[in-house]
Amino acid sequence: MSDSMSDPFDLSEQPGNGQRLVFALFGIGQLVISSAAFQRSGFFYGLVVLLCGITAFCTAAFFVHRLNRRLIWLGEQDIVLEEGLRNRQTLAWEEVETVQLTKYITTFHCETGATLTLYGTSRQWPDLASFLTALHTQTTARQIPVEGEL
Repeated sequence: MSDSMSDPFDLSEQPGNGQRLVFALFGIGQLVISSAAFQRSGFFYGLVVLLCGITAFCTAAFFVHRLNRRLIWLGEQDIVLEEGLRNRQTLAWEEVETVQLTKYITTFHCETGATLTLYGTSRQWPDLASFLTALHTQTTARQIPVEGEL
Protein backbone atom coordinates (compact mmCIF):
# COMPACT_ATOMS: atom_id res chain seq x y z
CA MET A 1 0.00 0.00 0.00
CA SER A 2 1.41 3.40 -0.88
CA ASP A 3 2.03 6.16 1.66
CA SER A 4 -0.59 8.44 0.14
CA MET A 5 -3.55 6.12 0.76
CA SER A 6 -6.82 7.68 1.76
CA ASP A 7 -9.11 6.30 4.41
CA PRO A 8 -10.72 3.02 3.40
CA PHE A 9 -14.26 2.87 2.10
CA ASP A 10 -16.19 0.24 4.03
CA LEU A 11 -18.34 -1.73 1.57
CA SER A 12 -18.66 -4.76 3.86
CA GLU A 13 -21.41 -7.31 3.49
CA GLN A 14 -23.87 -7.94 6.31
CA PRO A 15 -24.24 -11.50 7.57
CA GLY A 16 -27.00 -13.35 5.74
CA ASN A 17 -30.03 -14.97 7.33
CA GLY A 18 -28.38 -18.39 7.11
CA GLN A 19 -25.41 -17.16 9.14
CA ARG A 20 -27.73 -15.58 11.69
CA LEU A 21 -29.71 -18.82 12.01
CA VAL A 22 -26.51 -20.83 12.56
CA PHE A 23 -25.44 -18.40 15.30
CA ALA A 24 -28.83 -18.56 16.98
CA LEU A 25 -28.79 -22.37 16.97
CA PHE A 26 -25.18 -22.39 18.15
CA GLY A 27 -26.01 -20.05 21.04
CA ILE A 28 -29.09 -22.01 22.10
CA GLY A 29 -27.19 -25.29 21.88
CA GLN A 30 -24.36 -23.85 23.96
CA LEU A 31 -26.80 -22.74 26.67
CA VAL A 32 -28.45 -26.18 26.78
CA ILE A 33 -25.11 -27.99 27.01
CA SER A 34 -23.76 -25.68 29.71
CA SER A 35 -26.93 -25.89 31.83
CA ALA A 36 -26.83 -29.70 31.57
CA ALA A 37 -23.17 -29.58 32.66
CA PHE A 38 -24.11 -27.39 35.64
CA GLN A 39 -26.87 -29.81 36.71
CA ARG A 40 -25.00 -33.10 36.23
CA SER A 41 -21.36 -32.33 36.94
CA GLY A 42 -21.36 -29.42 39.35
CA PHE A 43 -20.58 -25.75 39.31
CA PHE A 44 -16.90 -25.82 38.28
CA TYR A 45 -17.37 -28.18 35.31
CA GLY A 46 -20.47 -26.27 34.19
CA LEU A 47 -18.55 -23.00 34.39
CA VAL A 48 -15.70 -24.44 32.28
CA VAL A 49 -18.19 -25.66 29.65
CA LEU A 50 -19.94 -22.28 29.66
CA LEU A 51 -16.66 -20.34 29.24
CA CYS A 52 -15.49 -22.66 26.44
CA GLY A 53 -18.83 -22.18 24.67
CA ILE A 54 -18.67 -18.39 25.02
CA THR A 55 -15.09 -18.41 23.69
CA ALA A 56 -16.07 -20.54 20.70
CA PHE A 57 -19.08 -18.31 20.00
CA CYS A 58 -17.01 -15.10 20.11
CA THR A 59 -14.32 -16.64 17.90
CA ALA A 60 -16.92 -17.69 15.34
CA ALA A 61 -18.49 -14.21 15.41
CA PHE A 62 -15.06 -12.64 14.79
CA PHE A 63 -14.35 -14.89 11.80
CA VAL A 64 -17.79 -14.26 10.26
CA HIS A 65 -17.20 -10.53 10.64
CA ARG A 66 -13.80 -10.84 8.94
CA LEU A 67 -15.19 -13.05 6.14
CA ASN A 68 -17.84 -10.45 5.31
CA ARG A 69 -15.43 -7.50 5.44
CA ARG A 70 -14.69 -5.50 2.29
CA LEU A 71 -12.51 -2.40 2.41
CA ILE A 72 -11.32 -0.44 -0.61
CA TRP A 73 -8.75 2.32 -0.80
CA LEU A 74 -8.59 4.70 -3.76
CA GLY A 75 -5.11 6.16 -3.34
CA GLU A 76 -3.07 8.52 -5.46
CA GLN A 77 -0.99 5.65 -6.87
CA ASP A 78 -3.18 2.56 -6.66
CA ILE A 79 -6.45 0.86 -5.79
CA VAL A 80 -6.42 -1.67 -2.96
CA LEU A 81 -9.29 -4.09 -2.30
CA GLU A 82 -9.22 -6.13 0.90
CA GLU A 83 -11.85 -8.84 1.28
CA GLY A 84 -12.28 -11.60 3.80
CA LEU A 85 -9.49 -12.98 5.93
CA ARG A 86 -6.49 -12.70 3.60
CA ASN A 87 -7.63 -11.68 0.12
CA ARG A 88 -5.94 -8.44 -0.92
CA GLN A 89 -5.72 -7.15 -4.49
CA THR A 90 -3.84 -4.09 -5.69
CA LEU A 91 -3.97 -2.30 -9.04
CA ALA A 92 -1.93 0.72 -10.09
CA TRP A 93 -3.98 3.52 -11.63
CA GLU A 94 -1.62 3.51 -14.63
CA GLU A 95 -2.76 -0.04 -15.47
CA VAL A 96 -6.50 0.77 -15.46
CA GLU A 97 -7.94 1.19 -18.96
CA THR A 98 -11.65 1.48 -18.17
CA VAL A 99 -14.05 1.36 -15.26
CA GLN A 100 -17.35 -0.37 -15.89
CA LEU A 101 -20.33 0.38 -13.66
CA THR A 102 -23.51 -1.67 -13.75
CA LYS A 103 -26.34 -1.95 -11.29
CA TYR A 104 -24.66 -4.79 -9.37
CA ILE A 105 -20.95 -4.71 -10.27
CA THR A 106 -18.10 -2.20 -10.46
CA THR A 107 -15.18 -3.52 -12.53
CA PHE A 108 -11.72 -2.04 -13.11
CA HIS A 109 -10.33 -3.36 -16.43
CA CYS A 110 -6.54 -3.30 -16.93
CA GLU A 111 -4.42 -3.24 -20.05
CA THR A 112 -2.81 -6.53 -18.91
CA GLY A 113 -6.21 -8.25 -18.96
CA ALA A 114 -6.51 -8.32 -15.17
CA THR A 115 -9.71 -7.11 -13.57
CA LEU A 116 -10.71 -5.99 -10.10
CA THR A 117 -14.41 -6.53 -9.46
CA LEU A 118 -16.65 -5.24 -6.67
CA TYR A 119 -19.88 -7.21 -6.41
CA GLY A 120 -23.08 -5.97 -4.82
CA THR A 121 -22.56 -2.25 -5.41
CA SER A 122 -26.30 -1.77 -5.86
CA ARG A 123 -26.77 -2.00 -2.07
CA GLN A 124 -26.86 1.20 -0.07
CA TRP A 125 -23.77 1.13 2.14
CA PRO A 126 -22.99 4.24 4.19
CA ASP A 127 -19.68 4.75 2.31
CA LEU A 128 -21.06 4.07 -1.19
CA ALA A 129 -21.78 7.71 -2.10
CA SER A 130 -18.36 8.90 -0.95
CA PHE A 131 -16.72 5.94 -2.74
CA LEU A 132 -18.46 6.84 -6.02
CA THR A 133 -17.49 10.50 -5.58
CA ALA A 134 -13.83 9.58 -5.00
CA LEU A 135 -13.95 7.17 -7.95
CA HIS A 136 -15.36 9.90 -10.18
CA THR A 137 -12.61 12.29 -9.01
CA GLN A 138 -9.84 9.77 -9.69
CA THR A 139 -11.15 8.66 -13.09
CA THR A 140 -11.68 12.25 -14.22
CA ALA A 141 -8.21 13.32 -13.10
CA ARG A 142 -6.60 10.38 -14.92
CA GLN A 143 -8.94 10.56 -17.95
CA ILE A 144 -10.01 6.94 -17.52
CA PRO A 145 -13.19 6.15 -19.46
CA VAL A 146 -16.16 5.10 -17.34
CA GLU A 147 -18.84 2.86 -18.86
CA GLY A 148 -22.17 3.18 -17.09
CA GLU A 149 -23.31 5.83 -14.66
CA LEU A 150 -21.82 6.98 -11.38
